[in-house]
Amino acid sequence: MVFRLAGIDQVNRELWAICPAPQQRVDPKEYSGTGVEVGIGKRVVPSSDEVFMESVVEERPEVLSGPSLQYPDVLRQAGVHGRVTVQAIIDTRGRAEPQSVKVVESPNPGFDQSARDYVLRALFRPARLHGRAVRVLMLLPIEFKINRR
Repeated sequence: MVFRLAGIDQVNRELWAICPAPQQRVDPKEYSGTGVEVGIGKRVVPSSDEVFMESVVEERPEVLSGPSLQYPDVLRQAGVHGRVTVQAIIDTRGRAEPQSVKVVESPNPGFDQSARDYVLRALFRPARLHGRAVRVLMLLPIEFKINRR
């Protein structure tokens, strides 16, 4: 699966700010004194198939509701806890796209399916860019904690 990520222009601008082009000598004879007409470009309107990085959207997705996180019994009894990081594309309706959901970090493989199920059943507030809902690739930390009574 290939994702087209938007926002590379922002990264390029940041790189130029860090590593500016070498200074060149200016020859005043090369300037005529007449200006060039310029205008303001139209802003980019996101298309529905673009996937944006979380860092370039104006409003990031937030969990509105989700199912109860199912702690695997064997891991709970063994006292195993930790954080699973799930990567997913959240669509314009606030749902994780099933084919995009992938565990990228986990303290124990026994947590992986529960974390995936949580992300797939959760409802998110969609990301927004220029006021429009957009698809966004994000990393979601899922905490498995044992509450001692």
